[in-house]
Amino acid sequence: MLLPGLDSNDPYGSEAKALLSPVGPALADLTSQIADTFYNALARAEETARVLDWLRPEEFERLKQRQASHIATLLSPDLTAEAHAIEARRAGRAHALTGVQVSWLTEAYSLYQEEIRRSLAARIEDPAAREAFMRIVSQRILLDLEGQVASYQAVNAEITHAFSELDRHVTSTSNLTDLVRGALDIIGGLSGDVSVFFARVDDGGQLQIEQSFGLAAEQYHRAMEEGVVPKISVDPNLAAGRGPGGRAWRSGEITASDAWLIEPDKAPWQSVGKRLGFRASCAVPLLDESGRSIAMLSLYSAWPGYFSTDRVRGFFSHVQRVLSHAIQQVMSAPVIPLREQQAYRSMLAEQCVVLRYQPIIDLSDGRLVKVEALARLCTSDGELISPQRFLPALGRDELLALFELGLKQACNDCQKLSEQQIDTKIALNFPAEGFDDPRYEETLFRVMEDCGLSTERLQLEVLETQDSGQITDVRQAFIQRLRQAGIEIAEDDLGSGHSSLLRLHQYSFDEVKIDQALVRGALQHPKRAVEFILYLTRLAHAFNVSVTVEGLENIGLIEAAAILGADRGQGYCIAKPMPAQELPDWHRNYRYTVNPAKPKTAIGAMAGYLLWDMQLAAISERPELVSEFVGAKSLIDEFIEANNLHGSSIHELVRRNHELAASPTTEKEAALIVRNQLIKELTDHWLAEAN
Repeated sequence: MLLPGLDSNDPYGSEAKALLSPVGPALADLTSQIADTFYNALARAEETARVLDWLRPEEFERLKQRQASHIATLLSPDLTAEAHAIEARRAGRAHALTGVQVSWLTEAYSLYQEEIRRSLAARIEDPAAREAFMRIVSQRILLDLEGQVASYQAVNAEITHAFSELDRHVTSTSNLTDLVRGALDIIGGLSGDVSVFFARVDDGGQLQIEQSFGLAAEQYHRAMEEGVVPKISVDPNLAAGRGPGGRAWRSGEITASDAWLIEPDKAPWQSVGKRLGFRASCAVPLLDESGRSIAMLSLYSAWPGYFSTDRVRGFFSHVQRVLSHAIQQVMSAPVIPLREQQAYRSMLAEQCVVLRYQPIIDLSDGRLVKVEALARLCTSDGELISPQRFLPALGRDELLALFELGLKQACNDCQKLSEQQIDTKIALNFPAEGFDDPRYEETLFRVMEDCGLSTERLQLEVLETQDSGQITDVRQAFIQRLRQAGIEIAEDDLGSGHSSLLRLHQYSFDEVKIDQALVRGALQHPKRAVEFILYLTRLAHAFNVSVTVEGLENIGLIEAAAILGADRGQGYCIAKPMPAQELPDWHRNYRYTVNPAKPKTAIGAMAGYLLWDMQLAAISERPELVSEFVGAKSLIDEFIEANNLHGSSIHELVRRNHELAASPTTEKEAALIVRNQLIKELTDHWLAEAN
């Protein structure tokens, strides 16, 4: 489109061809001369000289040749509007990506026009032809500038879109794998031919690349893994730690390199980077609230100066802010090197998934209530990889695939167990995000229908994730359909965090499972473990929800959980996870020896005593009840009798505790001292039992 005030003559028509053809023989020499004049002028200005300094000498010569070629194209008598538009947009994209400002282009074209007038137009003797010639040249120059400006606008529009896409992505993603993968897709999709890594520091202090984008990034990572170039480091004592990545990590500031191939501190990596076309780099540290680096993006572009252009620099400042906040929300995921993550995803894609089943019993009588299906990835040599290792490497799509594979296997195994008269339920892990993803509901009911298993035989255990716990209308409707179908819902890992307690409030669970990490601490802090079970069980029962205690690894913990009123138990002392075909033998041979009314272990006695102490406090204002309560035989008395501890320090402390409790004049401080001594004696006895 011609700008207002320009001659409407076609700058590409027959008249233009006739006017431009006579100067053709002189173009070869003059275009190089014009390019030299142009770059000499640029080199005298500080801002433009800085851009030229990013180039190696041979690159600068190629740039001048391309500029001469562009001028020749501009003055070609055979140039068409379509070809010119393509060439102008190509040149504009290159200028936009290397930080050349539009004002510089305008000045450059003014230089072009004057040099063409002086060098070419002066050779045309006819004044009218000379004027017409310059009119055509001016029109083409303005159209060229217009085409280049359109490329600038396209690049800016692309970055603006990336801003909004990144903001949308981080607010809709709740696991680290999908968060990083989506962010890298957005960044890598920019026009700067960007390759990018995401890395965190592992427990050994090594920076581990966990995700990458682009073929060049894959090849660069492979070169680092194979030792062709050093791995990027954050250690300032290593040469590999003194590059831009290491400096950015330690300073917390974005570090850009405009001329990556000619800067000395990039020397260890330039041999491979040159082959891959890296011309600029940028390290973006992602920070916690105190400004400490917790992760890093390492970026490379095929365009020198790309990361220093105003718009790109602003974008990556935004990336740092947004991703720093988002990463902190999912930082609990362990550091898993990229190659390991890829191996896990490959095994899942090849359906190398097996299930192991762990029985869950009724703590009142030891009856098998259900089995929990636990997924394992199976390597080619038969090694089983636990979910703690591979789940953090999976994104939303892979988690759905794992759920479908696990559900199919669980349904088939459940049918086979029924054939052997074991009509048990199967509990299967379910990500909380699945309530918002309609694909899970479709998969669930399709698989259940295909296998012919009654939905009442299935329980879904909602995994503790970064999920907020908010019960949306979509979730409520899905849960309602599950209930109507007879599928129970359990909350996994109650007590593992604030969100688990929030979900207990928000959701109508049929069951909760007390986090095994709380229970396993019994070997170091038995009183604390017992109190967790006691109070979380009472909390769940207040919501009319049954309780399963995980992590029951010895008979004492089973006894304590049963005494404290937990409904069900799960753990290695009951059974380790096993293949489905081993469940019938376990079922035939398992014997439950716990009697909650007659504790035999010190931790069982402690559970009984804490329960007794709580009951005593509840009736402390009723002396007539206290006397009768204290005089009755307690669970700790049963423990003393079962272990023949009459006359022991435990027996004496129990006697003294009961005596003080029954006395109306007892000082609280004296009673508290005896109580603490008794708990300490029970703790010591328990630790001796456990060891």
